[in-house]
Amino acid sequence: MRAKWMVLLLVVLVGASCAKSEEEAQEEFDAIVAESNACNDVSECVYASPGCPLGCWVAVNSAKKAYVEEEARALIEDVERGGQYCQYECAVQGPLECAEGRCQEGASP
Repeated sequence: MRAKWMVLLLVVLVGASCAKSEEEAQEEFDAIVAESNACNDVSECVYASPGCPLGCWVAVNSAKKAYVEEEARALIEDVERGGQYCQYECAVQGPLECAEGRCQEGASP
């Protein structure tokens, strides 16, 4: 019986050590967004909703929205594998704009 508990403890510890920290997940997600927010016109921009802890939304090219949200889900699962969970409420989104070839949230009117 003791051997079973030792194996279970080892599995839990190994699983937790493979989990990403929130900071690691955010760095990876920021890189994904940076490669996914190119635009020529604001009509190409949409909001993607990654979720906690990666943010309420990010402005991306509409062709990359599904990819960004899928990658966000995978990163969040990695964070949660380590036992970290979060939840927050999001404010209202501002208008979108395409500035210097990048989708971004514009200033509120």
